[in-house]
Amino acid sequence: MSQEATKPASPAASIPHTIVLRPWPKVIFFYPTMIACFLCGFWQLFEGDPAPAAEAAGRVAGAALGAGEAVGLIFFMVFCMNLLIISFEFSRLRTVAIFFGVLAVVFLLLYLGTRFRVLEFIRDLLYALHIRCSTSFYMTLGCYLLLVYGGIYINTRWNYWEVRHNEIVHHTGFLGDIRRFPSPNLKMTKEINDVFEFLLLGSGRIILYPASEKEAIVLDNILSVNRAEREMKKLLSSIQVEMAHHEPMAPEDH
Repeated sequence: MSQEATKPASPAASIPHTIVLRPWPKVIFFYPTMIACFLCGFWQLFEGDPAPAAEAAGRVAGAALGAGEAVGLIFFMVFCMNLLIISFEFSRLRTVAIFFGVLAVVFLLLYLGTRFRVLEFIRDLLYALHIRCSTSFYMTLGCYLLLVYGGIYINTRWNYWEVRHNEIVHHTGFLGDIRRFPSPNLKMTKEINDVFEFLLLGSGRIILYPASEKEAIVLDNILSVNRAEREMKKLLSSIQVEMAHHEPMAPEDH
């Protein structure tokens, strides 16, 4: 009984011929707020907008928070955290320091809560905020962010970079303006400056150093930056091997 020998995949087959790099604006990291808008909006849509008078009566009767106020508080916390993430860069060291700092504050509050009414004061402070929004607000804001993301997606189809074996091509504009850079002797570095942005979309910065250019090409907010780095390493290594094969051989001494 004959068996066909399976040939191993050629290394050249795994080398990409073209790598597309699309820089994205920072507003894409607002997608947790967009998701929170739709979740809060649909929740209130099915439950119904609670009347402020009914919620006030519930508080008098001893209820902690009305339904609309609980949803509003959750949305407010997601929005604040999202705004904090895109406003500052959280490096690895800073993130670790903040994590242990927050952990220390939590344990301190738990300890003080055994002696004083600290936790009750924080709870009453949150309950006193009375943050609530209508279903129309949540749905309108969510749809607006969705339209913005649609426009950003279309814009990235017209503004992107292509790294090829012999050149780097920058596509810009609706009419397809093109700028070319030679890619031989190309150098590349990857940077992850913000831990939270990397956790949200795996994004980072890729810097290209064409040999013929004095200034580096900085591409911010590249999604799935680790995968792009792996593809770039394969491409650059293939370019170096290709250049080595094309170097003229020195004549042998007889």
